[in-house]
Amino acid sequence: MKKFNIAISIIAILLLLTILTTNAFAENYNLLNIGSRGSEVVNLQKALNEQGYNSGVIDGIYGYNTRSAVTNFQKSNSLVVDGIAGPNTQSKLYSSNKELLKYGMRGSQITKLQKALNNKGFSVGAIDGIFGYRTKTSVINFQKANSLLIDGIAGPETQSKLYSSQSVNSTSIAESNYSSNDVYWLSRIIHAESNGEPYKGKVAVGNVIVNRVDSKDFPNTIKGVIFEDYKGIHQFSPVASGTIYNEPSPQSVQAAKEALNNSNPVGDSTYFFNPDKASSTWIENNKTYVARIGDHVFYK
Repeated sequence: MKKFNIAISIIAILLLLTILTTNAFAENYNLLNIGSRGSEVVNLQKALNEQGYNSGVIDGIYGYNTRSAVTNFQKSNSLVVDGIAGPNTQSKLYSSNKELLKYGMRGSQITKLQKALNNKGFSVGAIDGIFGYRTKTSVINFQKANSLLIDGIAGPETQSKLYSSQSVNSTSIAESNYSSNDVYWLSRIIHAESNGEPYKGKVAVGNVIVNRVDSKDFPNTIKGVIFEDYKGIHQFSPVASGTIYNEPSPQSVQAAKEALNNSNPVGDSTYFFNPDKASSTWIENNKTYVARIGDHVFYK
């Protein structure tokens, strides 16, 4: 009986120490609210911004933008939603270990992100575990549709919204999925490479360019891929000949937009050529045949 009482006493002491430690830890944080200023507010704003909760300019002033960011953080983390950064809110914010997912990253978390985006109607194309151009575009579109900070980074707020049942699904893909500069260059390479090809073949050429942007083996922008050279040799002959600068047809412009909106008639292909005009033994020996559309053959 004596041993039992000792054991109970030890457990009680440990529980008390846990409570005291938690309270002491929480008491390290001062209550921050509208009107608060100083280094603590600066740290709060930095942490909110880093985790995707936009508090605006980091100025050390707890204003309405900061309160809105705190409110969104509290909603996403099942805290009391009052817009006040008290000890519990700050403790949760500074101990958050949810990883920021962004361009260039790979792994199971990216696979999970891509599946969720596809399920919500924000297509990333093939689920490959690579945070490439298409995944970034889909994240941006999801952020726009759900009134989140638009940065193309899947931070805690974006992930929490995405994995919840409260997020807005996509019913259609808007033209804002791409920049005007992307359309400008992609439509020109499509026109120069496949002006006489069927429309599907035009989209397929655009598909290859976008796939290269997503690949670690090529530059990570549309223009960078088009103008890449290897040992002084341009990867695309229209760059060398100057036809890349010709005005594209309306059909080529439309094909560019479709490719940028994740249309992928040739899947993961990153190479194409016209076997009637040129041979490419290296591609045929080292890459996998995917399809032929019009005069072009496509490989991955």
